[in-house]
Amino acid sequence: MKRLRFLSILLVSAVFLVGQFAYFADQGLAASRGFSGSRGSGFGRSAPWSSPTQKTWNRSGGGLFGQERGSSGYSKPSLGQRPGAYQQPPQSSGSSSSGYSKPSLGGGAPVSPRPETGKFSYPGTGSSQTPSSSGYSKPSLGSGQPPSVSSGSGGYSKPTPAEVSRPGASTSGGYTKPSPSPEQGKFTGGSRFDRQTVNQLEKKKAQESLERYKAEQSKFQKPAYKVEGVESNPLYQKAKNYSGFDYGTYYGNRDNFYRQQNWAPPSYAFGSSPAFGLFSGMFLYWMLDHIGNKSVAATAYNHWNDPGFQKWRDEVGTLAKDNPELKSKLDEMDKQVKALQGTPKDPAYLPPGVPPEVALAGSVLATKKPEKPVLRIATGREGGWYDRFGVKLAETAQTLQVESIRTEGSLDNLRMLAEGKADMAIVQSDVLAIMDKKLQGKDLISEQSSLYLEYAQLIANRDSGIKSVQDIDPSKNVVLVGPKGSGTALTWEALGYLDKRYQKIPFQYSDYDSALSEVQKNSKALMLFVGGLNSDFLKKAESVAEKSGNLRLVTLDDRHFARRADKHGNSIYRFAEIQSDIYPSLQKGWFFSGDVRTLAVQAVVVLRTEWARKFGPEAMDALSKAILTVKPDIQKLANRTQ
Repeated sequence: MKRLRFLSILLVSAVFLVGQFAYFADQGLAASRGFSGSRGSGFGRSAPWSSPTQKTWNRSGGGLFGQERGSSGYSKPSLGQRPGAYQQPPQSSGSSSSGYSKPSLGGGAPVSPRPETGKFSYPGTGSSQTPSSSGYSKPSLGSGQPPSVSSGSGGYSKPTPAEVSRPGASTSGGYTKPSPSPEQGKFTGGSRFDRQTVNQLEKKKAQESLERYKAEQSKFQKPAYKVEGVESNPLYQKAKNYSGFDYGTYYGNRDNFYRQQNWAPPSYAFGSSPAFGLFSGMFLYWMLDHIGNKSVAATAYNHWNDPGFQKWRDEVGTLAKDNPELKSKLDEMDKQVKALQGTPKDPAYLPPGVPPEVALAGSVLATKKPEKPVLRIATGREGGWYDRFGVKLAETAQTLQVESIRTEGSLDNLRMLAEGKADMAIVQSDVLAIMDKKLQGKDLISEQSSLYLEYAQLIANRDSGIKSVQDIDPSKNVVLVGPKGSGTALTWEALGYLDKRYQKIPFQYSDYDSALSEVQKNSKALMLFVGGLNSDFLKKAESVAEKSGNLRLVTLDDRHFARRADKHGNSIYRFAEIQSDIYPSLQKGWFFSGDVRTLAVQAVVVLRTEWARKFGPEAMDALSKAILTVKPDIQKLANRTQ
């Protein structure tokens, strides 16, 4: 019995000791850990992002903006799939995490070019011809997409509705004429945002900022207490003001921080001033409510001699005369400060995790000269539309330091983004869709904004009899897909990933001038060019067609591609219509020129979410408004309708 009593006492003692250890360990942790909502973890979804910013980044990249939808992208067919038949992969709930995976071995390998000879070879023949050595090189536009192929025993045929249907997708037969919007259907050359709209947004924001400031000041019984010379304070110098100050953003960030602390200001806080020199009155009252935390108490000690802090201490002392609870907090603060006497002071001190932009008064931050966030943008080849966009963006975004990096195009841009060597880039939508395939092991969380359409323009020799992509015979024809690594070549590659029937069509790499010359003299060759309407190269092709009469723009009417989506649910392709007056000779019929249906991809502005989180709403506003300003000009230049 005595032994049992002894064991019981021992057990109770052990529980008590463990409890005490846990309590003091928790107190030590509470004293040392930081507070959430700091700039260290960046600006999140709850930050006060403006409406123009949220509307600008209209696609999802897994980051802050855009709405995730189910993927309908490429995936490996199941073992039970009928050999050679196209089937839509099952649609999962939520966003797909895998993106593209290895195609089945039964898909048929693409016919590769023969770079060692520099000659074109054609299926079913032993002949080859040497291309010209020089000519037009496509500017670094993005890339669009050719249509899909059915897997017959040798021919190329349009897939049946049953082959391309998926849950939730429309399976109505026939081509549906797209609506005339900038991104689907006929090119309009415009945007619902323009310079006038951006100017109106800026004026509205400035007015709202002033009104928010006045509303906040009116909550307090006393005016802000001003102190001269705060600019020399190390804490002032530590604070950041990126791309301009806005009171709405300031108060939004402040409120988010306190909301994450589950803290609301006591009513007596509004009986004093909104600001005390350098400091926000709200922050000082937050400090007082957390004075039991040693790292918070150190704030009072380090800034005790600050004139603004002293003014606040005097006001709180007056309020505490009739408020025992407040007096108790003041006594605790004085006790904590006294205990720290003799410790070296740090004039820039704040508790871990507390941003200077929360501690400082808004009226003080408003006087701070804005810093220009560095934005490294990967564009494309010199003179191309991607490069021109970077130049125009730098001219427009005056509160950003834009640094353009010329590259080889979409894939190069995507690689630089994934490796953190660029903050932003222009990438075509189909290259984004096959990122997991092309850059295995690399991940990218991004914000995305549609810029303009790039059309898949397929040209054939009229003597070939090919009027549609459905007429291509893999045993006879070859498609010249532009230089290796070009946007056009990547488009063709993406189509092969998405539909293995494309892999049966022979293709070869070639510069565009050589390809055009080859198509003109050989009825077995076709060429693909992905870019805007009336580009310099297509103008040349139209001129050749007008003189020779033997070139035709081919219809790309594999409509099931228009329903494909990437792993974030963004559309990869658009169904578009090239109007008959764009290329009269290339689109010439027996009596009249006709509209040509085709697929198009989007040139997409892709921004690393890390940049948005680091620099916050004002920098994102500056970037978004610059994009909205430049976008209509680039759309008109890239898709010239005359």
